[in-house]
Amino acid sequence: MAREGDFLVRSDGPHERVFRLRNTELEIDCESISSEWTTDSEAERTIQQEQLGSRGIIEEKQTRRKRKKRAWRLRHWLRRDDDSDSKSSDSDSSSSTSSGSSSSTDGGELGSFKRQRQQVQQQWNIIKGLKSNFSPPLDGPPVLPTEDQPLRNDTEDRPLPRSVSSSGLCWFESSKKYRAFAVAPGFLQQQDIEAISSAAKHSSVREINDRKGYLAFKHRVWRFELQLRALWPDLYARLMAVMRSADEAKWKRLSAKSRKVYPEVEYIEYDVEEMKEPCFIEPHVDNKSAVTLVAMLSPPNAYVGGRSCFRRAQGSRGHRELALEQGDVVLFRGEKLTHWITPVTEGKRVILQIEMSRV
Repeated sequence: MAREGDFLVRSDGPHERVFRLRNTELEIDCESISSEWTTDSEAERTIQQEQLGSRGIIEEKQTRRKRKKRAWRLRHWLRRDDDSDSKSSDSDSSSSTSSGSSSSTDGGELGSFKRQRQQVQQQWNIIKGLKSNFSPPLDGPPVLPTEDQPLRNDTEDRPLPRSVSSSGLCWFESSKKYRAFAVAPGFLQQQDIEAISSAAKHSSVREINDRKGYLAFKHRVWRFELQLRALWPDLYARLMAVMRSADEAKWKRLSAKSRKVYPEVEYIEYDVEEMKEPCFIEPHVDNKSAVTLVAMLSPPNAYVGGRSCFRRAQGSRGHRELALEQGDVVLFRGEKLTHWITPVTEGKRVILQIEMSRV
């Protein structure tokens, strides 16, 4: 999300040039900032200043000519391997993307993706009409999958293929790399969760509504990548590192085409009491997100339902479900792997979501 700000030279300490988010004291090093040209109508400026106004005035002003303005967004630099490694990575990644992507312009791949989405949409229509089968125990949180209690798989009852990498990531494998995902158990401690919440509730953070018009959902979202980077740089660096670690271990997509990506950080609430009905998001992919991270910020006894769901590892039927504990992180190919959650039927489910966008 592009925001307005100013570049200045610090007067105290090292005389380095930094970016300051406008109307705040939040500062970020210039290397982490990229410019973006956006359009801004007079109606949008009026809404920002007044926050209120009659529908007629807004509609009239929206017909006026829009103008371009320069804003700024967060970027993250990637380490590029040598040419031989890059060629190998490109070769590996090209095979993993052959089954179709929402960002592809190839007609055959686009058709394949539409068929896949229709299949999971049919499953979703069944799921959302049922009461959630997950009720967290009162005496403690559910545990991550084990050999005795594997990750739920609606295709068959045997445990799903899993492996543990040297970085501590627990992988749920698939013959197609883009369908594999990883879990980092207990990655976030309580102080990390509190830090994330404080950054998301900073006075400069704005609620957004940028979901696609065809996507059905019931939740609230706040974007705060600049605030997280400025307030908690070490935590931000840890989150970026685990996303890169997962990519290097399995997909090798982050540095395939660019030396930089643009993190999009969201604080998402599924609050049944506030919404007055079950909260959800239907099956979808994250456009242009080479890697997506979802971290559970709520304790398991704070809500009912809300299992993370992913497209099946193989075959033509079923899907995979995972109940995350507080502090757990799941990582996956957001732009390729169809995902959703089961409806949250009681309580409040809060997550951190980060998409590493390549554009």
